[in-house]
Amino acid sequence: MSGVSKLIWLILIIGFAAMEFPGVLFFHDKVEPFIFGLPFIYGYIIILWAIMCIVLFYAYRVNWGEGNSEGGEKK
Repeated sequence: MSGVSKLIWLILIIGFAAMEFPGVLFFHDKVEPFIFGLPFIYGYIIILWAIMCIVLFYAYRVNWGEGNSEGGEKK
């Protein structure tokens, strides 16, 4: 596994862990602070979702989106 692959997997694991972080539940009954006009928990999840989409797109373009010139299945 190359250094880029390890970095991508690390960012993905951290990102998914941050989305499921139970600490955001401390803010579930609060209306403030607002993020983009939304309550904190919704704004937090939307921002992390956007970041994870960017990371997955980058991972596809750099690591997983390469064609196989030898034929057969990708390994």
